[in-house]
Amino acid sequence: MSCFESVVRDHLKAISDRDLQGFAKFLHTEHSSIIILPNGSIVEGYEDIISFHEDWFADTDWHMETKVMDIFANDNMGYALLDVIYHDLDECSKPYEMKYLLSLLSSKWTTIGF
Repeated sequence: MSCFESVVRDHLKAISDRDLQGFAKFLHTEHSSIIILPNGSIVEGYEDIISFHEDWFADTDWHMETKVMDIFANDNMGYALLDVIYHDLDECSKPYEMKYLLSLLSSKWTTIGF
């Protein structure tokens, strides 16, 4: 397993464990971080991303399955493509799932992760 693959797996574990502090260590604080959600909305900047994840992690109804489809890293960047199945409850407590591809891209990943 490559060093970058280990970083990706640790990042995903922090998400599945709803570990906000563990998740936060993978975000750049000096560079702009951006998340594009499956519905197309954008969460940008360290503080907004932390706030979003704090709310999301507080919701205990969801879980997600991930499978690494492709991964690449060099000294300047890291990239991972994941197959995701996301399980949750809607506003009426009816179960649903979403299947999607998730890409993770980071410059200078060797310094702090994503």
